[in-house]
Amino acid sequence: MRQFFASMSNRARLAFAIGILLIAGIVGVASWWIMHPPYGVLFRDLRESDAAEISTALDQMQVPYHLADDGKTIMVPDAQVYETRMKLVSQGVPKGGSVGFELFKDSDYGVTEFAQKINFQRALQGELERTISALDEVASARVHLTIRRTDLFAPDQDPSKASVTLNLRPGKHLDAREVVGIQRLVASAVDGLAPEAVVVLDDKGMVLSGYSAEGQNGALNSDGLDAQTQMENQLRARVGELLHRVLRTDNFTVSVDVSLNYDHVKQVREQLIAQGKDGNGLLVHEKVNATGHGADDSDPDHAKSGSTSSDREVEYAHGREQEEVDEAPGRIGRISVGIVIPAVLPPSEISKLNDVVSAALGLDASRGDKVDIAAIAPPEPVSTVAANTDGSAVSRLDATATNASATDETTTSSVVASKYWWIYPVIAALVLVLVGSLLMATRTATPRRLTMSEREAALLRLRQWIETTEVER
Repeated sequence: MRQFFASMSNRARLAFAIGILLIAGIVGVASWWIMHPPYGVLFRDLRESDAAEISTALDQMQVPYHLADDGKTIMVPDAQVYETRMKLVSQGVPKGGSVGFELFKDSDYGVTEFAQKINFQRALQGELERTISALDEVASARVHLTIRRTDLFAPDQDPSKASVTLNLRPGKHLDAREVVGIQRLVASAVDGLAPEAVVVLDDKGMVLSGYSAEGQNGALNSDGLDAQTQMENQLRARVGELLHRVLRTDNFTVSVDVSLNYDHVKQVREQLIAQGKDGNGLLVHEKVNATGHGADDSDPDHAKSGSTSSDREVEYAHGREQEEVDEAPGRIGRISVGIVIPAVLPPSEISKLNDVVSAALGLDASRGDKVDIAAIAPPEPVSTVAANTDGSAVSRLDATATNASATDETTTSSVVASKYWWIYPVIAALVLVLVGSLLMATRTATPRRLTMSEREAALLRLRQWIETTEVER
């Protein structure tokens, strides 16, 4: 082996070393690929309790896994994703941090009746939580029940009540019909529970059920809020399309507020109908009473007339007109529109634009509808470093945008790196080949080693040259 390297030139040695490095690199990459297969997502958007439960189950199954996204995502080898998921689902993992009716699987006969009732309530709450969490918009749910107790000596008991807290997924929301569906689901599972007695909250403590304390149906108010939002979105889209055609840009802001009146109003009005020639009504009955005495019989010429008196009674019939108006709830009470546009239009055109927007939306000034258009000059571009009092503060908007872009770039780079991992070994091999080529190109050529016959011939010529030189001297 030593004689083999000694007989090689420097260029051949360099090429041999590069080949050995390439082979070692390929073997290393193949070994890494075999030992580290690609990973796929098993579950994502997990709570800490669910992630811990799944991790424990994977340890028992001896399945390798990785945690990502701050522990909210669990990844397993890509070839085992579906098989592992099916095994976990068959085992009831994850349970969502709540217990269901499996609580009675190993029941103890020595449990008291009170403990059995508490266990039943816990199991019912857990089953409802699992059912509600199965919705696409809900990440997790918590259900609290107050079940009425049936007592022989106290028949008048308070009705059952329930409260549901929902943790919605990012970018998701529940409309009024879905909230009412959750109320009816809970009410149907609990004895003596009315749908309006179920309070639904979101993770911010906002009431989603919208039932009123007057005992009205919560679906009406919830549908009203949904209808109000839908109407505002429609009006906003209509104004936005109109402004886009006028300004030829989307650099504007439109805010629409619609006030809907859900009062049940019933008006009854009754009035007389003018009838007859004089408008007093139709003549139904007339009675005239006349009293007095005639002329004196001793007066043949009737020079003295007798005194008489008359009394007239008249009865009229009047027509009556009755009008009953029942105004349905949900009518528009007031519409307010606020628009902010760049300062590119003169005041006269802004006034015309105000009239056009009012006509397009069908606004009624007598009802209190109003449109306000403000032309504001566009702000100066904000630099990355804002000039605050200390000269070192960063603009909050730019910092938010920078963080969002950095997050997007990090996510994109991680996805690309996990998908195109093989690029890095190829780049490393190309760099090694390029470096070797440069070294071979810049290195000076070394003389070739002579063979034995070439050495003897060269030595003979050298001796002849030396002898020729001595003879000349």
